[in-house]
Amino acid sequence: MPEPLRWLFKVFDVLVVVGMAVISLLIFTNVVLRYGFSSGIPFAVEVSRVVLVWVIFLGSVVALAKGAHLGVDSLVVRLPRGARFVCFLASYGLMLWCCWLLAKGSWSLTLIEWGNVQALSGIPVGAIYAAGLAAAILMALVLLVDLWRSLRGILPAPWSGVEHVEPPPVVSPALNAEKTT
Repeated sequence: MPEPLRWLFKVFDVLVVVGMAVISLLIFTNVVLRYGFSSGIPFAVEVSRVVLVWVIFLGSVVALAKGAHLGVDSLVVRLPRGARFVCFLASYGLMLWCCWLLAKGSWSLTLIEWGNVQALSGIPVGAIYAAGLAAAILMALVLLVDLWRSLRGILPAPWSGVEHVEPPPVVSPALNAEKTT
């Protein structure tokens, strides 16, 4: 991953953590106020909902960039290198198409709903759909960078045929001493 993108995804990691902290703080405070003082924060649910949607989409982008998404490669690893490359291109083509569909739908809904505001917080409803648009664009960027790298001969692990080897377990000297005595 190029250095500017690596930096960007570190920022996204921080934003996801801050978003989760904001959600936790808002909901916890709201619960304490409701049950302890028969009061509450009126906009807590709306703000938490918007932040949660953004956290989910940004987290999805980061997971894609780190290769942390779920994948079953039991068939692909048994194929010859050329067939693995064809599967790689087909899967990336399908993912880019899904990004296009997500971007197109999110853009339409963002435009339609931007004029509507949530009742208590005043946040435009379109801000929720804008998260999908941002995620689609960022995911497509990640996929295009990976595709470019693969066309230059640098394939991601499942497609390259390189077996993933787990590092040997590290056993502390104290545990070793217990086993030998």
